[in-house]
Amino acid sequence: MRPGRRRFLKNAVLAAGLAPFAGGGRAAPRPGPAFGVVADPQYADIPDRGRRSYRASVGKLTEAVADFNRRDLDFCVNLGDAIDRDWGSFDAILAPLANARAPWRHVLGNHDFGVDPSRLAQVPARLGIASRRSTFDVAGVRFVILDSGAVSTYAHPPGSSARAAAAAELARLKAAKSPQAFDWNGGFGEEQLRWFDRLAAEAQDADRPVVVLAHHPLLPSRAHVAWDAPAALEIVLRRRSVVAWFCGHDHAGAYAERDGVHFITFQGMVETPDQNAYAFVSIHGRRMLIEGRGREPTRDLRLRAG
Repeated sequence: MRPGRRRFLKNAVLAAGLAPFAGGGRAAPRPGPAFGVVADPQYADIPDRGRRSYRASVGKLTEAVADFNRRDLDFCVNLGDAIDRDWGSFDAILAPLANARAPWRHVLGNHDFGVDPSRLAQVPARLGIASRRSTFDVAGVRFVILDSGAVSTYAHPPGSSARAAAAAELARLKAAKSPQAFDWNGGFGEEQLRWFDRLAAEAQDADRPVVVLAHHPLLPSRAHVAWDAPAALEIVLRRRSVVAWFCGHDHAGAYAERDGVHFITFQGMVETPDQNAYAFVSIHGRRMLIEGRGREPTRDLRLRAG
């Protein structure tokens, strides 16, 4: 079969999969948001280690931006770990974004704080982040960016009360033999989770679906999940407005579904020297299409009703 013919048939299948759930004669749902997703470029000017090819991430992100520019996207998001270490790494990995047509949003990852302690407080601003947690609406969908390192041993200066509190929490988790008791994980904290709960409740009252953008997973339950994943998961499942949780951190990627909520861990861009990983996401009524590129799989998912 000719390559052009193969692409035509694939596109036809995808288009058919996006047909509205409603029966014949009813109008198609209002078009929803479309956006690009990358996770864990984790750039640094250092030699490869294992499967991680740190220097290759600049070229991979350049390729992703060029592909994103071919679509009419509302925004693009990096789900954390733009860099692996060193303040100067930000210059190289953020350079490709200067050519992006759509605005970029960044989630804070643990490696983003792999800089000199004197610069820790400057990391969010370097990524264009005005607030470490935020929310924005696009085409009837509410997006919530959460900071899963709000309680952590890496995002706060040595000697600070915040770091001491995080160290105490990590010690408690280790004593309890929690599988996520590692210093490269972190937590949301009670105050942030209360804030998230209020937002999800408001969205539920307004019949507005919520998509969460975070760095750490909640499910599947592995060593990479957030310290307080059970508390966050309870909110997600109780608030019917929440339909999906997007994250990175676990470079292998993962997928889980619980009570109609989709938990998607996107594969790390830094993995392998020559295979990229990113995705286009579009939401059409109660259906969400994730079109994977490179190692990222394609998923056609139905969203639960609020």
